[in-house]
Amino acid sequence: MAIHELTAFDGLSTSARRDGVRAAPLSFYDLINFLRRNARLIVMSMVLGLLIGILYVAKTPSSYEASARLVIDPEQSRILSQDAATGTVIIEAAEIASQVEIVKSEAIAANVIHSLGLLDDPEIINASSWYGSLKQMLASAGNFVFGGTGSSETPQAEEERMRRTMEGFLSRVSVRRVGQSYVLEIGYRSGDPVKAARTANALAEAYIRNGMNDRAAAARQGALWLEGRLMEVGQKAREAALAAEQYRNEHDITAMANATTLDQQQLSELSSQMLEARAATADASAKLSTLTELIATNPADANLPELASNPQLMKLREELRLAETKLVGLTERYSAGNPAIAAAGAEIARIQSNLIGELRQVEALYRSNLETAKSRQALAEQQFANANRKGADKNIARVELAEIESRASTYRQLYETTLQQVVGALQTQSFPLGKARIVTAATEPLTRVWPKPSVILPFSVVLGAAFGLFAAVGHQAMDRRAGSGERLQRELGLASLGHVPTYRDEGAAGSETEGLSPNLLPLRAVLDTPYSEFSEALRSVKNSLDSLLPADGSMIIGITSVGSGEGKTTIATNLAQLYQNEGESVLLVDADFISARLTRLVYNAAPDFAIKPIATTMLGEPGEGATVSRLPRAHRYPERMVIDHDPVHDDEETAVPVPLLTAEQTRRLAVAPYRYGHLPALKETLAKLRSQYKLIIVDMSGFEESADTRSICSHVDGVVLVIGDSRRLTIERLTDALKTFGRSRISLLGVISNRSRTGTVRRAAFTGGLLG
Repeated sequence: MAIHELTAFDGLSTSARRDGVRAAPLSFYDLINFLRRNARLIVMSMVLGLLIGILYVAKTPSSYEASARLVIDPEQSRILSQDAATGTVIIEAAEIASQVEIVKSEAIAANVIHSLGLLDDPEIINASSWYGSLKQMLASAGNFVFGGTGSSETPQAEEERMRRTMEGFLSRVSVRRVGQSYVLEIGYRSGDPVKAARTANALAEAYIRNGMNDRAAAARQGALWLEGRLMEVGQKAREAALAAEQYRNEHDITAMANATTLDQQQLSELSSQMLEARAATADASAKLSTLTELIATNPADANLPELASNPQLMKLREELRLAETKLVGLTERYSAGNPAIAAAGAEIARIQSNLIGELRQVEALYRSNLETAKSRQALAEQQFANANRKGADKNIARVELAEIESRASTYRQLYETTLQQVVGALQTQSFPLGKARIVTAATEPLTRVWPKPSVILPFSVVLGAAFGLFAAVGHQAMDRRAGSGERLQRELGLASLGHVPTYRDEGAAGSETEGLSPNLLPLRAVLDTPYSEFSEALRSVKNSLDSLLPADGSMIIGITSVGSGEGKTTIATNLAQLYQNEGESVLLVDADFISARLTRLVYNAAPDFAIKPIATTMLGEPGEGATVSRLPRAHRYPERMVIDHDPVHDDEETAVPVPLLTAEQTRRLAVAPYRYGHLPALKETLAKLRSQYKLIIVDMSGFEESADTRSICSHVDGVVLVIGDSRRLTIERLTDALKTFGRSRISLLGVISNRSRTGTVRRAAFTGGLLG
């Protein structure tokens, strides 16, 4: 495949631009463009969906739904539980859901069907699902092919009819819980509003009646079982009480008023005395230890409660304090060794000796108290041990007696509980109470629930729009045509230079176009209809090319197409006329050596198209003696079939003619012996003329079928690809055509979509997206 290398006019290479385009995310403009392209399909799908919805609303029979509400009594069922941590009452949703399923059970349905006589109701029997209808059709076809009668025995037919009726009946029943309450809403859907209300009320009553019957039957069975259980438990309770009393008498265990024995009371009193004796011993020991430690360390600071009340100790401490104070005063006045200081020290020693002697007497008293406390403790412990040994033989008997009494008490409680349950079961059996009651009876509905136009019609429109979008996406994915310039830019990285619509003769041309073939009128469209849609689109293409032209210097642009008939010559001619009539220095080159259409036109009708051959002097040829052209004349000038000179233009021309380097002039510049000498001659001529013109437009033949074009593309500064019918050209064909360049390096400036639809051109002009 050819390497599309964009020149540095815009600072980016073609490969970099293509990578950037492919990596760019889907933009809002792409989405809008996609919706605009497929707006007709989407709108048609929406209209079709709306029509189908209207037809469905018109043909579908009306359906009414009546609802009855009943409340479940939480006191009569296990609907409440309590959180052990917080004590919060919790509604058991599982129990409510169970009641919902009971309402929709086959037992309730059978009861209502028999009570209302719905077994032969045509509304229920004839209503079936698509699966049932298909099954019935297959069964009928099988009976017809194999000769079956389709009948069965009477019991099987009755059972099958009942099951079909029940299936259709339950499909019309709806039961739901109202919020988080105990209320259940029972609904029934039917084509008759009166039947719907009657059936809903019958369902509620059947549910209540079924609950009452279940409770009565359960109460009868429970009462029979509880009566036998009560007799058994009573017998066991009486036997346990007798065994406890007999065991107490055998072991001489006497119970007091407070449920304790005499031995236990005596043992408790001895234990209390022993604890008091131990506490007194510990207190005396602590006092003696403290006083002994104070005498050994600092007798003057001995501070015990008993010492504080001793007057002799208080007197000695006061004398000691005064003697120490006196010694301090003498020491400050006299020097060491003074007799007064010695006398004061001797007095202090005497007082301390007397204080210690007094404390020793107190210590002897504390030691005597400690011995007395130890004696009392030993006596109390001995008495407790004797009492404990005396009652040890009865402890085992007491434990066994406690076990027997506990068993007797348990049987007594069980007997009382069973007796209460028997009484409750008998009351329930006599007066059964329902656990639900009707709070709102079903009434005749006033409006239908289906079909609802407010729901079906918008849904049909949305469904149609979705189908249209899916169809558009599928068509977009499967369509491999080149389509718009955005697709070429997205998939191949080819920039779009603009969209040119199909030329239409608007009748605005003057006498200059009289007698011209309609096929030739587009070649001078920008001159005849300067403000037509075709001309405005070409001017937009020119603006896109202007952004690629260098500020200083010239540029050679080649215009080609994949095949012939794409309109490249029309594009090249009109672009050259635009630049010429804006005062730009432009040259048009006919490099289509296969058809040489511009060369034929310039020699046959040059004044009509504002084109004239370039002067031979600019090509380095002599002005006289030009060779005769071998190109035939058009039928408009049958009197002259060949031209042996350059055409002479009248002075009355209204447009400045565009200079044209014809294919014949290029061939004359080639070296005579070489058959393909026109290619190097064209290359040399373009290099010579680019210094005289700012822009040179080279009209080439289709590169898919012409090796000359593929060669010339490598000699120009940029190539513009014209696609005449992008709706027929596929991406694969364009890719294969580009592969014909081989390893040649070309500069592909962009793509011009010729003969585009009017809407595409207007959108491109509005968005300003002509330059890719």
